[in-house]
Amino acid sequence: MTELQETVQELVVRHGIPGAVVGVLEGGRIEAAAAGIANLNSGVEMTPDTLFLTGSITKVWTTTLLMSLVDQGLVDLEAPVKRYLPGFALGEPGVADALLVRHLVTHSSGIDAAIFLADVGDGDEAIANFVDLLSDKGQLFEPGEYFSYNNAGFVLAGRIIEVVTGEGFSDAMRHRLFAPLGLERSMFTAKEAILHRMAIGHYPGEGGYVPTKRFLLPECLGPAGTTFITTVQDTLTFVQTHLPKGPRFLTDESVDRMAAHHLDFPVPATGSCGLSWLRKRHGSRVVLTHGGGSYGGVAMVAVVPDQGTAYIAFANGGAGSMPFHQELAEAILEKRFGLPPQDSPDLSGPAADPSRYHGVYRSWGGEIRITDDGDALSCLPRWTEEILQRDRPGFPVVRLRPAGPQALVLADHAGQPPFAYGIGDDGAGHPKYLFVMDQLTRRIGDS
Repeated sequence: MTELQETVQELVVRHGIPGAVVGVLEGGRIEAAAAGIANLNSGVEMTPDTLFLTGSITKVWTTTLLMSLVDQGLVDLEAPVKRYLPGFALGEPGVADALLVRHLVTHSSGIDAAIFLADVGDGDEAIANFVDLLSDKGQLFEPGEYFSYNNAGFVLAGRIIEVVTGEGFSDAMRHRLFAPLGLERSMFTAKEAILHRMAIGHYPGEGGYVPTKRFLLPECLGPAGTTFITTVQDTLTFVQTHLPKGPRFLTDESVDRMAAHHLDFPVPATGSCGLSWLRKRHGSRVVLTHGGGSYGGVAMVAVVPDQGTAYIAFANGGAGSMPFHQELAEAILEKRFGLPPQDSPDLSGPAADPSRYHGVYRSWGGEIRITDDGDALSCLPRWTEEILQRDRPGFPVVRLRPAGPQALVLADHAGQPPFAYGIGDDGAGHPKYLFVMDQLTRRIGDS
């Protein structure tokens, strides 16, 4: 048994999740390991070649295809989105005209549709139909002002790919990316996946984990990560094209542009954004990362360009997958690759008065309400749209405490990373935004 196999097996057992599959790229070689069960409905085991939903890691693939069109002179990142989508409209006058293609793939569009979902059918018209529904969506901030994780931007990027190539998004990916790289186990439909060993997600339930009742999120968000199914082998074959000495799909300039710093997160020490890549600092090293969620599944990828190393992991235990991923990242990035721990914000200094954070914060689909809770703050997140509530557990109340001038940490779980940060000032002494899970949500009033 390899050391990687031992690590994956130990972490699956320790965290009690159904299963996981992991691949590591090092020295030009790919090593894969798996443990546990891929699908509790069938009892089929997880193996190194098991397919999984990669979720939002798809955004890196979408941007790579977009950049190939940039290389061909068919798309300009600095051009207005409306050059390619003339009928594109948003809810606030003038914003659609100001939106650049670059804003879409740096999470800086500001469109209040970060997690917007809609049932607009399947097939070639789905993405175009979704784009039409953005016409009444407002703005959280002006394009380019902030980083805030946003799915809608990548759907727009996918629509540009469709218009420029004359192909549906999934066909364009198959013909223009998968085929040149020789990827034969990457796909977009359950009809294709059923022919292979496929993992599904699970949620904690009575007496253990319960298989998800839904497999794919709506197809209209495919470019953002709702339908792409792949393997660790195919992912790491793709990742190699983003390494300095790897095989080339894009030009060197485009590979460098994707990895380069474009925009700091609202709290700079928490990271920065390239073109779709999320950049984390580990001392002097930059790690390109991305996570991906599906119904009951969580995927994570990390790339260390100057080392030529990377790993991809998928775990199918819903929220229970996160501690698995945290420990796995330490085992691979720090112990195997020799990186120092990830940089984190300085939380020293006087803590802000708890009352500064009181209020209701809202963006499309979700709301966070913060009130007093004795010696702490009570934070209640909730979905506000029915489509987001389907077959997903609700959120528990979270107790928080201020730490330093702008962080909120878990009051009952010392040592965990900050839960949220307060950003800006609304003019009345409260944050203008909360920055939670890489997204900004705006304060709309008192709680």
